[in-house]
Amino acid sequence: MGRDATNGALAFALIYFTFFLDNVLLTVLVPIIPDWVRGEALELWTKNEAPLAILLNSTVHQIQVEDTSVGGSQAIVGLVLGAKAAAQLITAPFAGAAVCKHGPARVLQVATATLAAAATVFMLCSGRTGASGACCACAGRITHGAAAAMAGVAGLALAAAAVSNEQRDKAIGALLGAVALGVLVGYPFGGASYSLWSPGAPFLLISIALLTNLVMQIMFLDHEKFNQPIHQSETGVWGSASSMLRVAKKESVAACVGAVLLTTSVMAALEPCLPLWIMTVFHPQRWQTGVVFVPDSLGYLAAASALGGALHAERLALAGQLAVGLAALAVPLATSVSGLALPHAILGCGLGATDAALVPALLRRHTRHVPHLAALLQATSSLAYALGPIVGGVLSWCVGFETALRTLGVLNLLYAGFLYRALIAHPLSEQWGASTPEDDPESEEEGTPLRPQIYTPLN
Repeated sequence: MGRDATNGALAFALIYFTFFLDNVLLTVLVPIIPDWVRGEALELWTKNEAPLAILLNSTVHQIQVEDTSVGGSQAIVGLVLGAKAAAQLITAPFAGAAVCKHGPARVLQVATATLAAAATVFMLCSGRTGASGACCACAGRITHGAAAAMAGVAGLALAAAAVSNEQRDKAIGALLGAVALGVLVGYPFGGASYSLWSPGAPFLLISIALLTNLVMQIMFLDHEKFNQPIHQSETGVWGSASSMLRVAKKESVAACVGAVLLTTSVMAALEPCLPLWIMTVFHPQRWQTGVVFVPDSLGYLAAASALGGALHAERLALAGQLAVGLAALAVPLATSVSGLALPHAILGCGLGATDAALVPALLRRHTRHVPHLAALLQATSSLAYALGPIVGGVLSWCVGFETALRTLGVLNLLYAGFLYRALIAHPLSEQWGASTPEDDPESEEEGTPLRPQIYTPLN
């Protein structure tokens, strides 16, 4: 293995570790997402023993003592939980601009340091209650969201620079799998470390791991090609936002982004609504409610890791979106908690297949716009997780959980037809007749270098 290949493998490992720790921190914080509409959500938090649940539980109860308003307590919980997605959405254009100006490795290092700061904030929050506890938790969530946006954009851009053409698609699929792996590990890790030591222990351990990762990044990512800026005609955050919109207009990018938004929205809507529906319909034991989302995380991990770089990205993306739509229709048909396992596994596999097909294909197709395309995909996912719980909760309140989920399922099935037409007109893979990126006249814009040095493969 040559030196360049070794550098690429080390860069991939450090990106993977960052993505993994980011989502471990997320799952430690959010083992149960409460319904933001119905008052029963507070009961879920009072029965839960995860670190953030304890903080919010003491916070909302102190606020209730001072102001007997359940709605005010609901707003506090919703504000804390929604802060991450909002911060992630807002930070995405800034992250794209930073990668263009400073290179992906430096931005990844800043993101890792900020993730460690977020974990430290949560560790300090563990002893606070009332309004100060809520403000502390909200500050931690905002910091985490901003760091996650920078890590996502810089990580994908760095992977495009560090990994060879032959392995790039598989590497990006594996990075997507790191997200699901972190989700799976985070909850038992948080529960075990909290039980063995203290409420702040999970965050202290995560912060130490992130700082270790940061030191390794500083040592091994000091490579010119990892830190090469991209000089473009438009700079700054407004230029980055403008470039994101311009990239969205290219060929089938908008249609693919819409597919990512709709498929992710199903999962985002399930998280706040499904636990309460299960409790109302099946009256399960507490542990059953806690593991109901495990099959979709396993499905996503398997699909994203195994299908990254697969041939016929178009067929894989269409199959993934159809699977998500059918799974959404099947969830309300379950007659027991165990009966939810199969549709949830299909949902996770469908979502993982869609991401594993579209994200690498789009990055390969538009190599000159990787930072802005990565920022666009990051913003799309954040938008789904910001709006999904709200829309899902409101629809569940107005028409019922079953009808709300069936509506999302039908929308995904209908959108699959639109996506098919868009991919037929503008294919992503050579198997469907796509031209190579170098032959794409859409990519050659005035002021943009034809081959930015940052995306030249290392081997």
